[in-house]
Amino acid sequence: MPSPAPSERRWSLTRRLSQRFAIVAAAVLALYALLNGYFLLAELREDFKDFMDHELGEVEFSIRSRDASPEGIAAAVRIATAAASEPSYAIRVRRHDGSVIAQGGDAALLALVPETLPEDPNWREFLLSRGVTIGSEELDGLDANLEMIVDSERLTNEMRQYLTYALISFIVAVTIAALAGWFTARHSLRSLDEVVARAEQIRSPDEAQPIRLEDAPQEIFDVGNALNRMIERVHDALFRLRTFTAGLAHELRSPLQNLIGETEVTLLADRTPEQYRQLLKSHLEDMTELSDAVDNLITWCRSHEPRSGDTELFDLAAEAELRLPREGRSADRLGLTLRFRSSGDTRLRADREGCLRVLRNLVGNALFWTKPGSAVDVALDGLADRVRITVEDQGPGIDPAVADRIFEPFVSGAAKSGKRGSYGLGLAICRQVVDDHGGTLHWEPRAEGGTRFVAEFPRSPRAA
Repeated sequence: MPSPAPSERRWSLTRRLSQRFAIVAAAVLALYALLNGYFLLAELREDFKDFMDHELGEVEFSIRSRDASPEGIAAAVRIATAAASEPSYAIRVRRHDGSVIAQGGDAALLALVPETLPEDPNWREFLLSRGVTIGSEELDGLDANLEMIVDSERLTNEMRQYLTYALISFIVAVTIAALAGWFTARHSLRSLDEVVARAEQIRSPDEAQPIRLEDAPQEIFDVGNALNRMIERVHDALFRLRTFTAGLAHELRSPLQNLIGETEVTLLADRTPEQYRQLLKSHLEDMTELSDAVDNLITWCRSHEPRSGDTELFDLAAEAELRLPREGRSADRLGLTLRFRSSGDTRLRADREGCLRVLRNLVGNALFWTKPGSAVDVALDGLADRVRITVEDQGPGIDPAVADRIFEPFVSGAAKSGKRGSYGLGLAICRQVVDDHGGTLHWEPRAEGGTRFVAEFPRSPRAA
């Protein structure tokens, strides 16, 4: 598959994690800085207000401690402003008509505030923008106001300094967070490089090697383990497929060569009608085996395709009486007796061909293993909520070497002397069909020898 064009390339997980790490860190730092700035500003304003209230109170007390003459007020203002430190301030006492009684302190601050107050209501905001704050208090009984003009530049400078340091810290912290996010993501995802490298080295399933995951984080460890298990399944499936393909090719070729060879030999000279009849019987047996092999192969391939879920109501016993005569003729050719019986209501809603394939595979398996002169018993029993198929043979029993895997595909016992082995699909197909219907399938040894297979289908299919 060609590599995508640059504009179509997928997004980078490392880059996205780094960006998101930086964005989250920036959001947290910005919120932290804003909250700190808010509380710092509130505290500075509170300290500033306390300072002004305290100084105004001291000046008022000093004024009231003297006579209310302009000289006494001027002396009180002079004493209050003489002890002024940081922040610098000025005091002005003016009558309600606007005339100034006394003033003192920082001359520059007094110059900023005219003796006659402007009529513009925004003059206080203008002073605030110039770093000046005005506080006032009425002097009861003196027909005058006490004004305090304070240099608030220190407050502004401290906030500006805080914002500058906060911005520098923000930029540095976000940069560090982005680098830390990139490093963390890159280090954590480094194990993916091993996965990619291993995948790039695979040219065929035979070359696939397990992915090393010693230092991988848990998430990538789980992904790598899943890929390793997938590789193992691919190896196993490929081995089974090759084994099955080679065996099937060999087994299909053998009866075909028999058909060709027997036909060629027969045509070398004139034969009697009886000899031709025997030839046709031999051909019929080989073609029956070929037909069964092809039917099982088709059924097995279709069992791995999505199903439509179509079912129909039918009588399994009636269908068996129509379909089993072919197995009866095979039994006659093998010198066996095929006995069939049914009891109860054997109607069910299911996949008709699937159920009959189970019946015929079980019967065919029993005929294959039963020794000549013996019998194969087939029973269909209609129970309360299910229909049971029982097939009993008088063969050698299940080989202990494959007893635990008898229902797996491509697994079969050792071939009987003089016969080809089975393809190992018949019982696997039976298990697949029964499971699809939500039924059960098992085998058990017979006390008198041989094996008993029991398949049960529910009256209506249910989830496996």
